[in-house]
Amino acid sequence: MPFKWYTFGMKALFFFLSLVTFLFGDERVQMHMGTLISINITDSEEVFIPAGDENLTDEVFALFKDLDEKLSTYKSDSEISRLNRDHEANLSNVTRTVLERSMEMNHKTQGAFDITIGSLSHGAYHFGTQEKLPTSAEIHHALTFVGGNHIWMDHEKVRVTKGTIIDLGGIGKGYAVDLSITLLERHGVKKAVIAASGDIGCLGECEVRIQDPFHSKGIVATVTSILPRFAISTSGNYERYIRNKEHNHLLNPKTGKSEQNFASVTLFGKGDNTALDAIATGVSIMRVDQAIALLERENIGYFLIQNDGHIFYSKKLEGVTIENNEH
Repeated sequence: MPFKWYTFGMKALFFFLSLVTFLFGDERVQMHMGTLISINITDSEEVFIPAGDENLTDEVFALFKDLDEKLSTYKSDSEISRLNRDHEANLSNVTRTVLERSMEMNHKTQGAFDITIGSLSHGAYHFGTQEKLPTSAEIHHALTFVGGNHIWMDHEKVRVTKGTIIDLGGIGKGYAVDLSITLLERHGVKKAVIAASGDIGCLGECEVRIQDPFHSKGIVATVTSILPRFAISTSGNYERYIRNKEHNHLLNPKTGKSEQNFASVTLFGKGDNTALDAIATGVSIMRVDQAIALLERENIGYFLIQNDGHIFYSKKLEGVTIENNEH
């Protein structure tokens, strides 16, 4: 039988995982990278082992912890914080890889996904700290430090323009899920789910239910995969915002303002959570025609819910079926 999982916000995720932890008495849930990380491993179609091998789950949690300490914008001693503070740094291979993938995704999304968005998200809006609505002048000033021309990499160092803030929040969890799935595969695991809030990686069959962004207890669709490796990423404007959803965390790097095109974006494919995490962030600020054109071109499955409730979803993806509960 396939795993069943849900994509939903932090509060609902905490409740669901707490309930499962209570029922099975395992130690498979920890907080890293600002969210709850859950690991589920089975050794057959019938036997459910919530924590799997204790040493193996410890390795996965350690991987998330290590990445958080390298990539976090909120930890003052992280590699990214050092780069933001000193404007140049010698970075580990892992951090350089995330930056390289970020620039690749920036190109694919034609700039919609941009890690220099930190100059807005942290520098102007202060998301995650002392959140505030910036003035038009503050937004305009922050925008002068946003864009791919403010970051350079060579064989030794990475450099950023003074005033530019790198924010890897739109790609880091997806990358961590990919590394974790690879770790499990090296240990011979055939069936598992690793979930970092809306970023989920599956080994073996799994079923993911998509939360209704307008009703916290509602499910709008069920996505079922029979693929050996399945990736899913969800982004939405209904969880993180200042005052109201009009000022959500999905900032357009071109305008510096929150976008209102989609209430929820769910993407899925045959692996590569890193790409899906970044592209989901980029798609969230696109017009629907731009978003669908990109996703069709990249052969990425999607379930898109606009703010008016209109739904667009991919009709066919090999090994994946979508049951739309709205129809």
